[in-house]
Amino acid sequence: MREFMSNPNIEKTLTNKQTFIFKDLVGPYFNPNWHFHPEFQISIIAEGKGTRFVGDHVQSFEKGDLVITGPNLPHLWRSDDAYFEKDSDLTTRGLVIYFDNELLSESLLEKEEFYNINKLVENSVRGMEFYGETRQKVNQLMPEIAEERGFSRIMKLLEILDILANSEEYNLLASPGYVNVFKGDDAEKMQIVYDYVMDNFKTKISLEEIASLLNMTPTSFCRYFKPRANKTFTRFVNEIRIGHARKLLLEDNFNISQISYECGFNALSNFNRQFKSIVKMSPHEFRKLFLNIKTSIS
Repeated sequence: MREFMSNPNIEKTLTNKQTFIFKDLVGPYFNPNWHFHPEFQISIIAEGKGTRFVGDHVQSFEKGDLVITGPNLPHLWRSDDAYFEKDSDLTTRGLVIYFDNELLSESLLEKEEFYNINKLVENSVRGMEFYGETRQKVNQLMPEIAEERGFSRIMKLLEILDILANSEEYNLLASPGYVNVFKGDDAEKMQIVYDYVMDNFKTKISLEEIASLLNMTPTSFCRYFKPRANKTFTRFVNEIRIGHARKLLLEDNFNISQISYECGFNALSNFNRQFKSIVKMSPHEFRKLFLNIKTSIS
């Protein structure tokens, strides 16, 4: 049964009687709030696209996206602006599993048979994005959990975990040094920052304005932001801009110069430099690579 996200600010967690829960979430947009929780989370994007934040990692997402996040790893799947427009008829759908770490106890993970599962658990603290055949298999299996009952549901979850644990088709997301340092009202403050940047990255970002929203000076804001995001504010803004640029490069509707200005860069040279720093290839190389992939698939 699908659950309509009528109030996307509320996220339910496990009760003491539940080992895991499966949710089929349908709504006009994904939960727009930066958050974390004590459960592991496996997420599939069945419909929708936007920008994914996991720890200090920023990347675009689209249909089929498969990610596992470990306990207390901050994350956010933010739908594109088009999903928030008043007259939008767009919808999103996410298949999500939350499971308790008691399912994979420390004593169990020490057993020889659980070596790969233990490696999966260790890697999940940074978040893992899966691709290729692994993504296809899990995309097929996840909906089947809704039809299972009792211990059969556990077996289906273990089957999915086994596929993920034995896969080499993944990318680690948050950086090795990332640590969740959020306390008290940090999540609320960082949400203000994220919302501001997502609303304004196509134009000049005002450090003074964002700092004032948190009742800070620009200097104190920069000191506050860096240890919580594990990067400078400038780097964060550039990653958002480059993430949007990657989407536009794949759509092939604009030339690279147009994309540069559309993403908030005033100079093409700076755009090229920042793109290569973040993506490890030039915008031209990125577009050519994915056009070749698209051609070979078709």
